[in-house]
Amino acid sequence: MRVIVDANVCVSAVLSAKGTSARVLDHVLEEGPHDFELCAPSQLFPKVEEALARPRIAGRLKWGPARIGLYARRLRLAVTEVPTGGPEKVPSYTGDPEDDPYLLAAVLTGASYLVSGDGDILGMEDPPVSVLGPAQFVRLWEAGLL
Repeated sequence: MRVIVDANVCVSAVLSAKGTSARVLDHVLEEGPHDFELCAPSQLFPKVEEALARPRIAGRLKWGPARIGLYARRLRLAVTEVPTGGPEKVPSYTGDPEDDPYLLAAVLTGASYLVSGDGDILGMEDPPVSVLGPAQFVRLWEAGLL
């Protein structure tokens, strides 16, 4: 099963190592077998690095550029990158050009779910793929309902 994950989930996983976002990422960062394959558009990786380097977040984590780079490299190894093309090739699903690549990646890969912590994505009325928050996803996954 393919699952798209957004930058919000990846950053939340770092900020709360015992939270549900961390449980999703920890599953694919550990040695297999894995119940699902995490995928994301190419835009995820620089977005996560940018967010982690923000003074408020970097100060809280006490991470410098080397540690942020290490996390980004681990993420690239664990998450399958889905090329979506430049912004001009990404259809508008949400009205937010930063959110739309995640939905396009879900469509392109035939993903079963998009796991997001973004309110605009979670609030979509008719998404092209099932959208779940990290806590919802973990509950269903651990119950064997996915």
